[in-house]
Amino acid sequence: MGIAGAMRNFDPNMGMEEFFYSYKEGKKQSGQGVEEEENLRDVFSALVQGQREELEERIRNGTSEPSHQIGANSFTEREWTKLIRSVDAVQEAMREAAERERELQKKAEQAEEAEKAKVCIIVYDSDGIRCIETESGICRWFIKFTDDTQYSKVQEIMQGVEAGAEPAPVLNESFWQTWLN
Repeated sequence: MGIAGAMRNFDPNMGMEEFFYSYKEGKKQSGQGVEEEENLRDVFSALVQGQREELEERIRNGTSEPSHQIGANSFTEREWTKLIRSVDAVQEAMREAAERERELQKKAEQAEEAEKAKVCIIVYDSDGIRCIETESGICRWFIKFTDDTQYSKVQEIMQGVEAGAEPAPVLNESFWQTWLN
């Protein structure tokens, strides 16, 4: 009776290896001697010994690293370090992007505040009312009067501002648009 089979081993460094073995029982047959018996244990023992020697050789050469089971995966120290570095790089890029976004938002807010903080004066005459920046002399907005009653309304409001009322609303064009219409 004979037994034959194959054993497969996958080594990431060496690739797929197949080991074939056979086991034959020695029988006396007409005048022939007993065939050399190979015990199945001996075959597997030889295979394990070969793998052990190969592993020892890789350890001596420094080409083998210990592997650690992490979840469903197994990583060597080198693979784990590479993975952690790539994750750290992504996290650092995200932090830098968030910081740049905060800086851009802060600059935009500062620019908006600077725009609002520009000192303006309200100038009015019988033709209309306008807001002029004091530093540049640029006219921010102009509303042309449609009748003489609008001029008198503006005079009343501006006298109230001079008397100590809040000056902020008079700088807004929308304030005058609603008041004069």
